[in-house]
Amino acid sequence: MDKSRAFLFALVGILAGVVLIFAGGCKRPEPAKIIMNIDGKAFSDASILIDGKPVGRLTQTVITSDRKIYIDGVFSANLPPASEPVDGDTYAGCADSIIVSAGDHTISLQAPDGESLQILAAVSPGFHLLTYSADEKMLKWDGEKVAAEPGAKVAVGRKK
Repeated sequence: MDKSRAFLFALVGILAGVVLIFAGGCKRPEPAKIIMNIDGKAFSDASILIDGKPVGRLTQTVITSDRKIYIDGVFSANLPPASEPVDGDTYAGCADSIIVSAGDHTISLQAPDGESLQILAAVSPGFHLLTYSADEKMLKWDGEKVAAEPGAKVAVGRKK
C-alpha cells in the first residue's frame, strides 16, 4: 500500500509539472524598451538615470548655421550644398533601447548645467517612445502629451 501511494504522489507531481510547463508558467515577463529623443538644446546632452541609477547619456547632435554636423562635440560632416538652408544652430539628443522591467519607474534627465527633468512613468512591457521638445516644453510618452518645464516632475503612462 505504501509503494502504491508513493507512486501515485510521484505521478501527480509529474503531471502537475507537465501542466505548468505547457501552460507557460515558467516564462519570464517581457521587458520594456525605452527609446528617447530630445529636440532642442535643453537636455540634448543629458545624463539618464532610472530609479536614481545612471544608465547612460543622450548622444547629442548639433547642426551649426555654417552647415557643420557635430556628434557629441566631435566634427562629423558638412551638410551638402544642395540641402535646405540652416537658420541658427539646431540641437537634438537621442538614446536607443534602454531596457527596464515593467512597472513604475522614475526616469531623470540631468543636464550638464544642473537642470533636471523627472518623469514618473508606468512602464508596460514592449517598446516606448519618450520625446521632449525643449522649445515647446512638451513631453510625449507613446502619444500622450504632458507640459514639462525644466525642473518639473511629470507623470505618464497611468490610466485615467
